[in-house]
Amino acid sequence: MPRLIPAPARMRGVTRLRAAIALIGLVVVVAVLAGLALLDPFHLRHARWFTAGLVGLLLVLLTALLAVVARRGLLRAMVVLVGVVALLGWGAFVYGASRLTGTNTEVLRVADGGRSLVVLQGTGSTVEPVYAVVLRAGGGPFEQETLVYQGAEGSPPPSLTRFVDAHTVSVETLGGCRYRSTVEDVTLAVDPVFRPLTGRSC
Repeated sequence: MPRLIPAPARMRGVTRLRAAIALIGLVVVVAVLAGLALLDPFHLRHARWFTAGLVGLLLVLLTALLAVVARRGLLRAMVVLVGVVALLGWGAFVYGASRLTGTNTEVLRVADGGRSLVVLQGTGSTVEPVYAVVLRAGGGPFEQETLVYQGAEGSPPPSLTRFVDAHTVSVETLGGCRYRSTVEDVTLAVDPVFRPLTGRSC
């Protein structure tokens, strides 16, 4: 006679299977979103925090999935322990990376409708200031930001930043250099991005 599986055991097996399928779907969705945040095709200003949060959520979902698949007992406990350690390690990495990122001070803002050209002052590897110009659009967590011009260390700030038209921005320096870039409306991609090697060269 075939061996009969008790009804409670069958129910537990079906429940675990459904939970595993649901978790697999969530893992795929979050992995796609994390990859999209990493590629950042829309140049989101806070893309790194989206990436950090989605990777953390992905670690939680993977741990839950493996814990559901694993049998009860030592194996499941080890899976949960490894997942917690991985999540804590990722959190420590994100915190350390955020501490290494310098702060920028806004020097000037030129607005045009829903977009702005912003001159930022930061500090490079020396005490000399570093100036950059970024293009921003929108607001809130989905605010977009794209680099337009990155000056060399010790170079003076740009003398003029302006919108030439709806698709063109311009940056001028005290040395007489003039840089023009085109802007894509949806992704806010800027082409080209100017990074002069010294403050005396265009």
